[in-house]
Amino acid sequence: MDVFATAEPTDVENADIVVLPGSRSTLADLEWMRRLGLADALVQRAAANHPILGICGGYQMLTTQIDDQVESPGPVTPGLGLLPASVTFDLEKTLGRPRGSWQGHDVTAYEIHHGSVDRHGGEAFLDGIREGTTWGTIWHGAFENDGFRRAWLTEVAASVGSSWAPRPNALGFADRRRQMLDDLADALEAHVDLPALLAAARG
Repeated sequence: MDVFATAEPTDVENADIVVLPGSRSTLADLEWMRRLGLADALVQRAAANHPILGICGGYQMLTTQIDDQVESPGPVTPGLGLLPASVTFDLEKTLGRPRGSWQGHDVTAYEIHHGSVDRHGGEAFLDGIREGTTWGTIWHGAFENDGFRRAWLTEVAASVGSSWAPRPNALGFADRRRQMLDDLADALEAHVDLPALLAAARG
């Protein structure tokens, strides 16, 4: 499985799944996507039942309309219209550590956002929405939960006819992160003059 960032509409059209991440400038980034043709490519993906996942700001972009008088004050702006919901930005930022579940898998996440999403239909999904093969959640960090992530990716793979399946012996998120930090520490110890670096930082 290859994971990469792109601003090319053809990549959006051909990927097995497209993820719209969080954004601190939802409307400005949505306008940027429209200029580059990415918005049209996402609409075409949804019409073809190809998976899309929006997280926080990316989720907000997938809704029908966005009323932002906080980050980018102006008129109510149409979203991509792929999820039945509307967004209103509040002055007070929402911070939290929500918990939930999906298909029997416990999920712990976090949220940090101004935009409040009102759902008008679709299937509930981690305080968000699923409509066909388009998914949206306001939660960050949900995919750090190993059981949920593996089950969700298995369902998405099946929906695109992929034979991908999680390896039973694969490291979980926490263990993999720990291993990466250990590898980085070993590389620093082997290739960097740490006493000189620390002395320079103090001085």
